[in-house]
Amino acid sequence: MCDKHGDAAADAGRLSRFLAAYFEMEAYRNATNLSLIIQPGDSFFPLVSAIDSAVHSMKMTIFRMDDPIVREAMKAAVARGVRVQALVARDSKGWVKRNRKLSADLAELGIDVRVHESPNRKIRRYHYKILTVDDAQSLILTFNPTRVNLHYARDFGVLIRDREVTAELNRLFDADWNGEKFKPGGTALVISPDNSRRRVIELLRSATRSIRIMDAKVRDQEIMVTLIHKSAAGCDVKIIGRDVLDDKVLPNFHVKGLARFKLHAKCIVVDGKWFFVGSQNLRKVSLNSRREVGIIIEDDVMARRIERVFDEDWTSGAELVSEPGRPA
Repeated sequence: MCDKHGDAAADAGRLSRFLAAYFEMEAYRNATNLSLIIQPGDSFFPLVSAIDSAVHSMKMTIFRMDDPIVREAMKAAVARGVRVQALVARDSKGWVKRNRKLSADLAELGIDVRVHESPNRKIRRYHYKILTVDDAQSLILTFNPTRVNLHYARDFGVLIRDREVTAELNRLFDADWNGEKFKPGGTALVISPDNSRRRVIELLRSATRSIRIMDAKVRDQEIMVTLIHKSAAGCDVKIIGRDVLDDKVLPNFHVKGLARFKLHAKCIVVDGKWFFVGSQNLRKVSLNSRREVGIIIEDDVMARRIERVFDEDWTSGAELVSEPGRPA
């Protein structure tokens, strides 16, 4: 007697692989080189451990930062002879004065500090959160090293022990450090404003079974159209966000708010197999006009781990209601 459910699952798996190949989706697949970071929970330990392991160099982009433990780790790295470079965002909303003071304080510790300067007007803001160590390992984060993000917000990140990925991130960092133009190479990195729209759309279009999104700002029109089309085709789409979206039209499209923590994550899981983490919100300005960095990874174990976190947050999630006088 044939197993119809098993046949259907196998067919879905084959279709998913076909679509991924059809859309030429670039994904990082060497899971032995990866460690998943989940906030709150992992706190500052992954960052401090990476900084403490530095022998000769460390490069870090800073959008916001006020955690004293991370700062002390950077100070200790300088003391043992590591060249520490920090690129600080000039126009972090609400943090302009604090970032100016942070730049001065880090410089006093012996850290090489520069403020982002765009070589053209295409990049309106530098929002990415990366850290590289000794040309050998790197972190791509959705969170800032602030006390709020480390202890009270839902966020994710990945630690990657891969020289090719680290070299590409260093090349990006150096281009932004020197105010030079940058063209991405052939890696699984998702870099705004260069390739992120295409790669995120490819990831979403490859879905055959499920899409899970944690993002406070799902507003891009092309993204929304893609999600609606996938839902209409039978794909189960769930979003944990802050925007009130019309999720009553299609039976497979649902939206909730995060109840227990501050929502700061930018994360997508597709078919329980592929996932994206990065600094990009799913809105036009993040995909088209800012420096953002993320990565697409193919790994069932880590993807399912993120899905379990999503499911727990979904179960305790809250229905979103429009504020008076504010459009849904």
